[in-house]
Amino acid sequence: MLNKIIFCLCFLIAATSYGQNSLPVQFSQFPSRNTQIGIFTKNGITYASLTDLAQVLGFQTTINTETNKLELRSDEYTIKVTANNPYVVIVDKKDNANLFQLPVNVIHAVNSFFAPIDPLMPILKNVLSEEISYNGKKLTIGRVAAKSSFDVTGLSFEEKSNGFLIRIRSSKKLTDYECWPKQIGDDTWLYVTLANARADVNSIRNMKPTGIVRQILAFQYPASVQITLRLKGLINNAEPMIAENGTDILIAIQMPTQEQAAARKARNYERELQHQRDKWKLDVVVIDAGHGGDDPGAIGVTKTREKDITLAIALKLGKLIEKGLPDVEVVYTRKTDNFVELYRRGQIANQNEGKLFISIHCNSMPRKKSTETGFEIYLLRPGKTENAVHIAERENEVVKLEQGYEKHYQQLTEENFILLTMAQSAYVKYSEQFAEILQSEMGKHLEIPNNGVKQAGFYVLVGASMPNVLVETAFLSNKHDEKILKSAKGQQRIAEAIFNGVKRYKQEYEKSLKEGQASGTE
Repeated sequence: MLNKIIFCLCFLIAATSYGQNSLPVQFSQFPSRNTQIGIFTKNGITYASLTDLAQVLGFQTTINTETNKLELRSDEYTIKVTANNPYVVIVDKKDNANLFQLPVNVIHAVNSFFAPIDPLMPILKNVLSEEISYNGKKLTIGRVAAKSSFDVTGLSFEEKSNGFLIRIRSSKKLTDYECWPKQIGDDTWLYVTLANARADVNSIRNMKPTGIVRQILAFQYPASVQITLRLKGLINNAEPMIAENGTDILIAIQMPTQEQAAARKARNYERELQHQRDKWKLDVVVIDAGHGGDDPGAIGVTKTREKDITLAIALKLGKLIEKGLPDVEVVYTRKTDNFVELYRRGQIANQNEGKLFISIHCNSMPRKKSTETGFEIYLLRPGKTENAVHIAERENEVVKLEQGYEKHYQQLTEENFILLTMAQSAYVKYSEQFAEILQSEMGKHLEIPNNGVKQAGFYVLVGASMPNVLVETAFLSNKHDEKILKSAKGQQRIAEAIFNGVKRYKQEYEKSLKEGQASGTE
C-alpha cells in the first residue's frame, strides 16, 4: 500500500514538472465534442489515460480492483488491459480474440489506467469506425470513413510451369503477413495470416476452388484475417511477397518434381509403418493389485489379508519388469494400501495406453482350511463352472463399497454381459495367448498345482481395452498356499513366474507383429 501511495505522489510530481498533464482531443467533424485527456511522460514515453479516452470515444468501462484489470466495451469490441502488463486483448462479438503487446507496461495510477499513446494508435484504428491520429501535440478524431470496410476483397490463382501462384487482392498495403504450410495426410494445408486487415470473408469462402486448390476457408478476427487453403498433394515451399502494384500479396507455391514426390511418398509410408509398429509395440504393462483400503479382500486361515499379498506381488512384479524389460513402462492401479474403484482401474489402464493388463488376486473358499489349492488364470467371459461363477461373484462384491456403484455397473447384467465382452473381441486372441503362456510359466516355476486357464465375468477386466487376464495366485483358505503367499520368498517366486510369462509373451507377440508386417510388404 505504501509503495502505491509513493508511486501516486511521484506521478503527480512528475506530471507537474513536465508542465503538461493533459492532451487536447479535437473532433474534426463535431468541434463541440472537443475535450482533453490526461497524459504524462516517463522515460521519454507519453502515456495517455485509457479511462479518459474511453469516455471520449463512448466506450463503457469496467474496473476489477482485485485483478487490476480495465475493460473498455463498445457495441462491436471489448478491449482488455491489466496494470503492470504490456498485453492488450481485443475480443469481438463472436468471442474471437487478438493479442497485442505494447513496448512497455500499462500503468495504473491516480484511479486511471495509462498506456503509451504512440503504439496504442494502430490498435485503436482496428476497432474504431472513426479515423484517429496523434501528432505529438493533439489527438484528432475524424469522420467515419465512407469507403469499403474491406481491405482484402478476394483471391485469384494461376498455374505456373514450376508451381502455382496465389494472389490475395488488397486495397491497402499490408506490411505484416505470414504463411506456413502443413502436411496432413496426402494434402497440404496452407495457413495465411494478414495482420491489421479486414476481409470480405463471405465472398472468399464462396469462391470456387481451382487447380491444386481443393478448399478455401476465411476467418475474420478483431485485427487480423486468416485464410486457409487446402492444396492437393504435397508442396516444396510457399513464399509470400508484395505484388507489383504494391498492395496485393503473392504466394509462390513450388511443387515437387515427380522424383521428389515419389521419394517423399516413400518416406511418409515408412514413417507411417514405423508409427503403426510403435503403436502396437508392447511398451506399457498395467499391474492391478486387487482390493485395497477399506476392501481387505479374502481373509486367510491365519488372518492374512488378500489386499496386502496382491500389493506385495504387484510391486515385486513391477520391479522385475522395470529391470528386465527396460523398454516397457510399468503402470500401477495402486502402489499403496488405498481403495480404487473397479471401473477406475480400467480407466487408469486406458488413459496410460496400456498394452497388457494383469489383475493380481488371491483365491479363497467359504470354508477355511479347505483342500482347494493352486493358481488359475481367468479370461473375461461368462463363467462356465459353479466355482468360476462363485469366484467372480466374490471379487465383484467389492463394488458395493463404491459410491454410486449402481450407475457405473448398471450394464453388467447377465443378459448383456456377452455384448460387453464382445467389445473386447479385438484383444481376445492375445488375452488367450498370454493366459496360456502365463499358466505354463507359473506351472514350471511354482510348487503349487496349475489349475489352468478358466473364464468368468470379472468387472475389473471389463473396462481395460487391451489384452487382459486376472490371476488367482493361490488359495488363502488353504494353509499351505497361505504360507507361500504371506512369505516374501513365496511372493517373489510368484512375481518371477508372472514376469517370465510377460517376457515370453512380449517376445512371441512382437515376433508375430514383425512377421505380419513382413508378409504385408511383400
